Amino acid sequence: MRCLKVCMPPENRLHVSLSAIAALIEPARIELLLAHFIPDPAERAFVARCIVDIGPAHHRGANYVLLALLGQLLELRAPKIDPCEQGETVAVPIRLPPPQLMAMEARTYPLRMSIAALQRLAEGDSHRLAAMVDCLLDGPPQHTLANVAMVNVLGVLLERSEPPAK
Repeated sequence: MRCLKVCMPPENRLHVSLSAIAALIEPARIELLLAHFIPDPAERAFVARCIVDIGPAHHRGANYVLLALLGQLLELRAPKIDPCEQGETVAVPIRLPPPQLMAMEARTYPLRMSIAALQRLAEGDSHRLAAMVDCLLDGPPQHTLANVAMVNVLGVLLERSEPPAK
């Protein structure tokens, strides 16, 4: 069997219009994925908007593609998830300038990040775990919330991929 290698040098890449990227994104698909982690439909819609409607178009498109692919994998490997299955989680802070933050009641997003997979990756080192959490939760909402959703899905997939205990 012969493998064909296809490379597109940067100068030959197509430049996609903003409208093409917007047409690619299906917020309902992201909301469906988030339903595993956020029970309230209004809160899910809010988080989905933060992930795929805010920020540069290429980030919105990339978030959509990566989460849609993870959503397909999740549906194949773990179609039913109990929100309690997440185990220990951390809140995702809303990072706003102080005057705006003071006016808000909730200072965290409705999506929380499961840390079981991160604990495994940190191999018991609390400093490594803290650094991982900090890296994943820092940045604008489209990055942070997409990171958290991906960590949550990957955590479920890893959990379900483990061989049964003997």
